Amino acid sequence: MTHVLFVDDDERVLRGIRRTMRSTHPDWEMSFASDSEAALEHLEHEGADVIVSDAQMPGVDGLALLQLVRMRHPETARIMLTGQVKKDQTYEAVGLVHQFLAKPCPPEELQAAIDRALHLRDLLDDPTLRGVVARMRALPSQPDVYTRLMRAVRSEDVGMEDIAAIVEENPSVAARVLQLVNSAFFGLPRPTASIREAVVFIGTKTLRTLVLSVEAFRDLELGPHSQGLNPDALQEHAVTTARIAAEMVPVADREAAYSAGLLHSIGLLVLASQLPDDWVRIVGEARGQGRTLHEVEKLVLGVDHGQIAAALLSLWGLPHDVIEAVAQHLHPSPVSGFGGPLVAVTHVASRLAEDAKPPFLPDVEMTPIDHEYLVADGTADSLDDWRYIAEQVVEGDL
Repeated sequence: MTHVLFVDDDERVLRGIRRTMRSTHPDWEMSFASDSEAALEHLEHEGADVIVSDAQMPGVDGLALLQLVRMRHPETARIMLTGQVKKDQTYEAVGLVHQFLAKPCPPEELQAAIDRALHLRDLLDDPTLRGVVARMRALPSQPDVYTRLMRAVRSEDVGMEDIAAIVEENPSVAARVLQLVNSAFFGLPRPTASIREAVVFIGTKTLRTLVLSVEAFRDLELGPHSQGLNPDALQEHAVTTARIAAEMVPVADREAAYSAGLLHSIGLLVLASQLPDDWVRIVGEARGQGRTLHEVEKLVLGVDHGQIAAALLSLWGLPHDVIEAVAQHLHPSPVSGFGGPLVAVTHVASRLAEDAKPPFLPDVEMTPIDHEYLVADGTADSLDDWRYIAEQVVEGDL
């Protein structure tokens, strides 16, 4: 039985949740706390699968509460529910909470968020995945330039000039930023060579993702057993996927879709660079037996490179909707009903990008578009429109 702990200092809110959830989810065991101290005491003695906390509470607020929950009870999925949130709280909540919901939150949205948070927790806490990660020689650490950038973005005393200066110190990041901002994706009236202008146009969320992508592709060097995996072609595939995904969603969701697309394939580099013997076997069997790469990864390792990438992004503190999309982008059907909107977008965008660009791993079959999942997800009717978007992106018209 799923045990959910709701925390809010407003007793009326707790009564509303109790009334609604008990009628729609009688199979849940639910507990309620009016402050952080009571919530921590409950977790210490009884535990919980999920905690849903308000952000604004007297004394120990919701953000501080969830930080303590992450340290003391990492197995508990964390959801923040709030009517008002400050800018610095939003930045701190990234990587801390599994879902971030605004009040008033419809009951069905809260139920779906709880289900998704539990599923993502279970996905990343899978014993097989933990075993694979433990065998790796060294997962790349969070890049220093990313850490500095996050610190700068969170500070109210740091302006765009300071952020641009951090980018300019890293030539590969600066080049990728200028390449992106001058592409048709942004549609600038004139080209720019100014990093400051580029940073303003791109925005700090997309900038952080670009930094992670560039640094990850640089740090994960392939040895002589790469089996033909081309990191330059793989990075081009990631960029194309990101651009297609961003055009597939409403403007408000573009940054998250771009992030998921840009980072979805780094699990291949992690696998090839950190488990080279397994990589040789996987690619050899995929080529020799005509199986998809994803299928052989599951047979050999018990997990796929999407889950491996998600484990790394979780360590780096990426938003959980991005982690969820990366984890499930290869074969979402087995978890139909748990995927957020980015899952289908990242899944389709990656497949369309593969069709449009030279292969990053020659003579290996990749996972096709899962039409059954799109039907279940209610997005199958959008596929023709998405194919057109992909064509426009590749041709440079978007």
